[in-house]
Amino acid sequence: MALRENPAVAALLRVLPPEFHVQVHQDTVQISLGPNSWTLQPIWVGEGLPADIRRARNDVAHALTGVGGLPVIAARRMSSGARELLGESQFSWVDASGRARIVIPGELYLTRLDPVPVDAGRLFTWSGAAQAVAETLLTWRVQQSDRALESIERVGAIAEAAEVSVAHAARILRQFDEQGYTAKTGAERGSTAMRELRDPGRMLSDWAGYYALANVVPAAEFHVPWRDHDQTFPVLASSLDGLNWAMTGAAAAERIAPHLTTVPVVDMLVSFNDLTEVRRRLTSKDDVREVERGGRVRAFTADEYLFGLVNEEDGLRVASPVRVYGDLLRERGRSVDAAEYLREVAIGF
Repeated sequence: MALRENPAVAALLRVLPPEFHVQVHQDTVQISLGPNSWTLQPIWVGEGLPADIRRARNDVAHALTGVGGLPVIAARRMSSGARELLGESQFSWVDASGRARIVIPGELYLTRLDPVPVDAGRLFTWSGAAQAVAETLLTWRVQQSDRALESIERVGAIAEAAEVSVAHAARILRQFDEQGYTAKTGAERGSTAMRELRDPGRMLSDWAGYYALANVVPAAEFHVPWRDHDQTFPVLASSLDGLNWAMTGAAAAERIAPHLTTVPVVDMLVSFNDLTEVRRRLTSKDDVREVERGGRVRAFTADEYLFGLVNEEDGLRVASPVRVYGDLLRERGRSVDAAEYLREVAIGF
């Protein structure tokens, strides 16, 4: 495998001091200093979220990864929660930002806490269309958990669901193949040509890690005189019937996989086209008024494709667990714990 195709090896090589003599052997790296020599096996886990570390830890424990040296968990950027899990398990690790902790007790101790420059020119980027296709595939994977090994839909169906052109969807799927998220099976073309979602866990982490970086502000906020969010749900359900909207964040997570003790704000997603009507209908209620900030109900705009992936629960429209997971990560704080719990309980990869 070429170095540019092995981000784990690239991340490891970036942090090794120049005093080491280094030899790369496919997926392992041999380093030596004087008479001492060690073999390291970097294992790529994607974005570097706690769920990625748990998955890698399980793979190493069951020898599913084919460990041929000291395992070194590698990621794009290790989160604080991921580093804590790695410390508990006494795993060595590196990330593409230049941070690292590689330990062989009594022999080698290497730590880097400050980032070093990352190579420029990344081939794959999470464009809006790539995010839409990924979220669509991941949501379908959650919905079809009992048929996890079946091939994913044809390009035309994916393009229609994600609201991108067929040519654009095909190009994105080829990029996903290159990233190892998906893989073609069967014939190259024709009725027997298929594609599988090979690594949904890493795709989810990579997508969510990028998605959570965006600093998004509510398109509208509303004040209600009560604190119990259970009173808010029937107001939304009755007022917004027929519009493209869905609950997300902590309020949605409570319906899917309860974890937080309090839900101070009810977040919802609305389509760009329906935002004006949402404002009109909610503010027509006696107990609801729009405010500039600090509202107990927040509305965020979302692309139309999202509303083809929502679920109906007791008359409420709830965003897919995949989108709720991303929105919880975006909130940070205790919401990250709720995100990881939701991923474990409702997503499963």
